[in-house]
Amino acid sequence: MNLALKDARYHLFKFISSTVGVSLLLMVVFTLGGIIRGVILDSSTIISATGADLWVVQKGWLGPFIEGSRIPHDYYHAIQSMQGVEEASPLVMAWDHVEHPMMPGGLMMFMYRNARFGTQTMVEPQWIDMARELRFLLIGYEPNHIGGPPMIVAGRGIEASHYELVADMKTGLKVGEVIRLRGFDYTVVGLTKNMVGFNADPVIYARLADAQNILFEPDADLLRNIRRRKGGQLGGGAPLTPQVPPLLAREPSALSANLHMINAIAVKVEPGVSIEEVAEQIGHWKHLEVYTAARQINMQLMGANRLILMQLSLFRLLLLIIAGVIIGLITYTFTLDKIKDIAVLKLLGTQTRRIYSMIIQQAVLMGLMGTVLGAMLEFASEPYFPRRVSATVGDMGQMLVIITIISILASLVAVRRAMQVDPRIVLGT
Repeated sequence: MNLALKDARYHLFKFISSTVGVSLLLMVVFTLGGIIRGVILDSSTIISATGADLWVVQKGWLGPFIEGSRIPHDYYHAIQSMQGVEEASPLVMAWDHVEHPMMPGGLMMFMYRNARFGTQTMVEPQWIDMARELRFLLIGYEPNHIGGPPMIVAGRGIEASHYELVADMKTGLKVGEVIRLRGFDYTVVGLTKNMVGFNADPVIYARLADAQNILFEPDADLLRNIRRRKGGQLGGGAPLTPQVPPLLAREPSALSANLHMINAIAVKVEPGVSIEEVAEQIGHWKHLEVYTAARQINMQLMGANRLILMQLSLFRLLLLIIAGVIIGLITYTFTLDKIKDIAVLKLLGTQTRRIYSMIIQQAVLMGLMGTVLGAMLEFASEPYFPRRVSATVGDMGQMLVIITIISILASLVAVRRAMQVDPRIVLGT
């Protein structure tokens, strides 16, 4: 007969309610672990999914996903011809936005209203109004080169030479939807999944030429303003003469030269070739900077995201300690309720080892059941979080081991109390 199970059945409601309380706390611990893993995946997936071994950017810049470097478009041909390089792909990438008011569902509206209510004493009016712009990371790539969407979950990939996009599902865009960027209409022909920037902004893919037009082409109103200002300077404030326009034509053509720029070159090294050797060859170019894929991920993860990772990890550790304290307090309370029962067992000659193991087993059972239930609740709630949360079965296995150790340590106080029970209290002496 297992005393721990028999006592748990006898005090079933108390045991189950305590276990559910522990499971809710451990669910938060699991969720924090999933958020941490989500931040890591948001910082790494877009780089690892590209399949590039090296990233080439402008000298002195940290990388295309962090800073907007610019290098001439035709540099990738020279890198492509280098020994040991299997493929070099020119990429354009930069953050952009489009007027696209959110269409939040019921849960999103609840979270938004809760955020407004919870911060109403901390913010100024209109600081956290619902966003009216869709902010995204635009990536332009050449067809048949690395750098495009790694998978299509709905619709199809980009087939036309212009005016087609593939968007991440988190943009909220639908297949067939048309959005207007820099004066042109672009049709969303496909959707991808989990392709976001390090700050969780979703990615939109376009052809390289389209991306260059969207990001680099000067605004027409700006050009007209420059024309007027240059015309005034050349004419000394006098009306423009017929000879001026040819001179002014040089200005917009110089600005339009930006269309032949790119932000980075993704390089894939041939199998068996040392990545470091290829990086060293490219590094001989004094105006280029080369980073390995691992280094690029490190800059994103330990750059803008390092503080949130450290903060979440510390908070997770504190919650684990709190969970241990709560398990210890519940076990101690259960032990106090069984003081007379323990005294009777001692009086009947029950081995003290068996009594103490009952207390420890009950604490461990509560911790393990709470861990499993908390993990199930976390897995069920993952899709409803606004940012990626990704806990794994391995996390649950690791937590089972940790909670077992914590439960044993937490029950030692209750065991010590049981050791002090005098069996004579049953006899009233």
